[in-house]
Amino acid sequence: MSTVASNAHSDDRQPEEFASPGSVANRTPRTHNKHEIRQLAEEQRQAMIENFDLEVEDKIRSMMAQLEADKADLQLKADCEIAQLPSCVRDMPLKAFLHEYNGDVSTAVRGVLKLDNERQDSLVSLPETPLAIRLRRKAAANH
Repeated sequence: MSTVASNAHSDDRQPEEFASPGSVANRTPRTHNKHEIRQLAEEQRQAMIENFDLEVEDKIRSMMAQLEADKADLQLKADCEIAQLPSCVRDMPLKAFLHEYNGDVSTAVRGVLKLDNERQDSLVSLPETPLAIRLRRKAAANH
C-alpha cells in the first residue's frame, strides 16, 4: 500500500518546467547584497518624491492660472453690473446706498431725484437688484 500512496504523490507533483514562479526551481541566485538593494530602494523613493513634487508644482501652476482667469471673469462681470446702474446711483457712496435705500436701485433713484408721489407713479419701475430681491423675499417670509 505504501508504494501506491507514494506513486500517487509523485504524479501530483508538477514538472520543473511548469513549477510555480515562487518555487525553488525558478529562483535566481542573489546577485545583490543588502546594501545595494537598500540603495536601489532609496533611489526609487527619491525618484518618486521628485516626480510627486513636479506633479504638485504643475497642479499648483494650473490652479493659479485658473484662479487668475476666474478673478478676471468676476471683475468683468462686476464692472458690467455696475455699468448698468444709473449714474446717480453709481456716484452714490455704497454705505448711503445700502443704509438709506436698502440696496434698492428704484428707491435710490427716486430718493436722489426727490420725486413726489405723483411723479413716482408715472415713473417706469426700474429693475430690482439681487440684494433688493433678497430683502423683499426675507421681509415677506417674516410676515
